[in-house]
Amino acid sequence: MKQIRINIPGIRENKFWIVIGGAIGFMIILYLLFVNPYREGNSKKIEEIEGVLAQLEVYERKGLKIINEEWIKAEKDKLKTIEKDQLKYKELLREKDYHIEKVFGTEKGGEIEDEALWKSSYVQRVNLLRENLVRSNISASGGALPFKEWGNEIPARDKIAEEQKKFWIIEELLNILQKKELKISNLEYISFRKEDVSPGNTHPELFDIIPFTIKLSMNTENILFLIDELLKSNISFQIETFNINGRLNKLRSSGSLEKSDDIPYGNMVNVIINAYAIDFKT
Repeated sequence: MKQIRINIPGIRENKFWIVIGGAIGFMIILYLLFVNPYREGNSKKIEEIEGVLAQLEVYERKGLKIINEEWIKAEKDKLKTIEKDQLKYKELLREKDYHIEKVFGTEKGGEIEDEALWKSSYVQRVNLLRENLVRSNISASGGALPFKEWGNEIPARDKIAEEQKKFWIIEELLNILQKKELKISNLEYISFRKEDVSPGNTHPELFDIIPFTIKLSMNTENILFLIDELLKSNISFQIETFNINGRLNKLRSSGSLEKSDDIPYGNMVNVIINAYAIDFKT
């Protein structure tokens, strides 16, 4: 009977190489299945990008420009939208400016050119506004409205232009103040400030401003409604400050007043409004 000898050191040596070989094979399979396809994919992308860049360089040397039709169309549509909004805004400004630039008209629809006739129309319209104020629920003194008293004077053209604008401003303010929803009890005065100390005229090349002040008595719960009516009126009014019972409140961009615990809600208060009308140079 033959004896079988097992070469233990040989087996151990062969096992070592088998493990090494298996690990190397596994790494090769991993590389072929995952790493190599990813590398080849990236290489192809790099080649494509390099090809596009090379083609762009050729176009650039030839003086050609790459045109994206979809992008151009999107930009043109955006420009049309902006221009349309600008036209609407300009039309709104023209409409508001018309309300302060227009002159008393004749029965035939034209503007009054004769100074004496304009004065007569002015006096009649002023008397009508004063009568309407008397019939309203607002008490006012005789000097509450700053209309021009011409007497025997026949106004010159430059004076007519100035007083005509002031008339439209007063008329618009009275139309607002006499709204029943505001519940204004007393109008102490409307006055035009002779010296322009307002910071509002930041673009004198585009418009002039006509600053004015209103002092009245009203309920605090209607103050924000008054602000809204002034800002959306036919004439472009800009409010600078509200002085409520001697306390200054600056109007914020949101259209709200700074809160004050010293001004109880629902009470009658004295209000002084500093504002100005915008006279566009069209």
